[in-house]
Amino acid sequence: MVKISSVLLVGMVVLAGCGSAPSQTQAQADHGRCAGYGYEPGSDQFARCMMTIDVARDKRDAKDHPSDARMKALSIERNGDTRFPICSAGDMDNNLDTAHNAWYGPNCRQR
Repeated sequence: MVKISSVLLVGMVVLAGCGSAPSQTQAQADHGRCAGYGYEPGSDQFARCMMTIDVARDKRDAKDHPSDARMKALSIERNGDTRFPICSAGDMDNNLDTAHNAWYGPNCRQR
């Protein structure tokens, strides 16, 4: 019975560690960055630095991945603008609007 409990405990610890490794690495990098700016860990300035880095990362991630509705609207707005290529299946970021049988994406026009 003790052997089974030990095996289960070890398995849970291993699985828990797998999910948190990337975020721990990111947090360590952020910690080092703020400490490198001269902020003392535990101070208000250090906390503000960590928060600023996190907010900037969230904004960057949101900008890199526009919403599906936003991509569709941009593609329609660009119709007729020859500065943008016509959307097609050739770009991995594009999606197919099955209701209108037209491709749309972040860097192209629908027609």
